[in-house]
Amino acid sequence: MGRRGFTILAGLLAMFGITAAGFYVANQPHTLRLAVGPLGSEDARMAAGFVQGLNREKAPVRLRLILTEGSQESARKVDDGEADLAILRPDIALPAKADTALITRRTFPFFITGKETAIGRIADLRGKRIGVVRNPPGNIPLLRLVLEQYEVRAEDVTIVGLTPDEIVPAAREKRIDAFFSVNAVGARTSGDGTGRLRSAWGEDPVLIPIREADALAARVRAIETGEIVRGALGGDPPRPSENLPTIAITSRLFAAQDLDEDVVGSLVSALLGLRVTLAAELPQIQGLEAPATDKDAPLPVHIGAAAFIDGEQKTFFERYGDWFYLGVMGLSLLGTGAAGVLGRESAVRRKRAMAGLDRLLALLPKIRATSDVAALNLYRAEADAILLEVLGDFGQGDLDSSAIAAYRLVFDQVSRAVVEAKIRTTTAKL
Repeated sequence: MGRRGFTILAGLLAMFGITAAGFYVANQPHTLRLAVGPLGSEDARMAAGFVQGLNREKAPVRLRLILTEGSQESARKVDDGEADLAILRPDIALPAKADTALITRRTFPFFITGKETAIGRIADLRGKRIGVVRNPPGNIPLLRLVLEQYEVRAEDVTIVGLTPDEIVPAAREKRIDAFFSVNAVGARTSGDGTGRLRSAWGEDPVLIPIREADALAARVRAIETGEIVRGALGGDPPRPSENLPTIAITSRLFAAQDLDEDVVGSLVSALLGLRVTLAAELPQIQGLEAPATDKDAPLPVHIGAAAFIDGEQKTFFERYGDWFYLGVMGLSLLGTGAAGVLGRESAVRRKRAMAGLDRLLALLPKIRATSDVAALNLYRAEADAILLEVLGDFGQGDLDSSAIAAYRLVFDQVSRAVVEAKIRTTTAKL
């Protein structure tokens, strides 16, 4: 193989090396930036669980947290390209450049009070003091929205903002007549909030559902309908004693619309798998659920998440099969071309190397026709020079053993002809 052949082989090996390096880089974990906040909130705890679980499971997608002040800042960061993902409540802030990947939490707001207040429906709240957890700030606008549905104006009630630790004292000291609970009752877990409500309102509280949930959902697309399941607050007999209709508020994992759909699908798959592995450490992760992928869903689902949820996510070979096919075809054509070039180059070198045979054959009639010893010596020297060239070509691989055998036969003929010509000349002189 000549220098050009080694160059072509080196090029092919370089291509294979680059391809292998590309696959190695492609198989490295993708790290995505997740905006969530505030610190200490349910959403932040959920996000921290995601980070821990994905690292532990060595998932193909990892997360890096970006702490924010709440849903509004998280939505702004994902819209500004400062984050790839965000966990937020869409009733508080809705990003323009991101779609739903997962529902991280679903809660069912309701009003709770005691029997002594004689409050049996939302309209009875006029002139009353209503407590609500002030963080996140979206809880108060949500309360006002619900009251407006029942034509209870903001000036008709007194809204008292509380921290979670202030709920029980405020109820026991009669500083509030009712409490608007947003996060106490979830889809699968009740959490500490349920215990606070029972401590505040006793074992037989009055629960006031939001029965016009369909009307509210029609007005605000971030609000859904739901129900508080029988026994959500525990107890025997169960509280409530029957399923109560109400609205549903979700916290969602949003993914930027320009984020690769395969990466989003892998992330959704990995996070749903954590519901089992993290259940003991993070009970609220059991509330993680896949969003509805209907085309008329009020909040669109990211195309990558929808592909995984609907079972339409492409496998590695489905995604890259065409490239593999084209790559194999390209390598085949390249290999064929390289083989043709090498074959042609080898034929050219062999033809050049075999040209010495014609030169040796051309010497034979000249040697037999002359009787000049000096000329014979020149012919012999020319034959020796051709022999040296032949040995050099053989050393470079331009000639095989059969070519050398042909050269040996002709060279023997030339040597014999020179000897015979000299004997003939010497005899003629005598």
